[in-house]
Amino acid sequence: MNYGVRTVAVVALLALACKWGVAQIGPRYVLELPGQAGATVGLAQGRVQLAGAGQALIRFQGLSILAVQADSEAYSQEAASGWPAADLLLVLPAGAGRYGGLAPLRALRGDVPVIVAEAADAADAGVAADLADGGPRLYPMQVWNTLELRKQTTRLRVTAMAGAPGTRGVAGFMLEVGNSRSSYRVYVSCADDEKATLAQRLPGADLALMPARGAPLLLALNRGAPAKAEPAALTAAGYAFTALRR
Repeated sequence: MNYGVRTVAVVALLALACKWGVAQIGPRYVLELPGQAGATVGLAQGRVQLAGAGQALIRFQGLSILAVQADSEAYSQEAASGWPAADLLLVLPAGAGRYGGLAPLRALRGDVPVIVAEAADAADAGVAADLADGGPRLYPMQVWNTLELRKQTTRLRVTAMAGAPGTRGVAGFMLEVGNSRSSYRVYVSCADDEKATLAQRLPGADLALMPARGAPLLLALNRGAPAKAEPAALTAAGYAFTALRR
């Protein structure tokens, strides 16, 4: 009788452990945004364009993502109110340079979702608590955390990425945007010294955005092979892309 009870107990513990393990494998956040019918009709095309100093706007079939460098001149409470509207805001962790913490986000109106690297600073934690009472919705992420978002038939998966061996913290974010048939992967880097290793370290990425003074640099990746061209400054006209069948 005791063996039977022990067996049941072991099975129950294993089931709980499996359930916990599956929960860890899944995305940390799942969002669904409202959208107008017909917003995603047409070819699976998108565009990356300069939206201001230190800002890149990524659009794909009715979905828009604004990436802002946290140590750029554009990252301040005075400038935040003038940022272009977007469905999702991505705040890139600051490298060496000027950084105002999460405080500039207080200037944002509405409940726009904002992805940030998980705060280790006490001041940032205090601002996050203030914003929880009203304003943008913060989604703090550690390395390998993911956020999945859906707007009509457009899907986005954001993954916080590790850097080269020996580095710590979030080095950048992989954005995979697409639909049920195809997708496109844009790596948004937080470090300015990753160019030489990106193609080999991220063989599945199609495009990389790297921080630079004024305008982010755009680098087309060659599916794991060495890059064929030097990075070019992102412009307001932007770079058009077409989602690929995976």
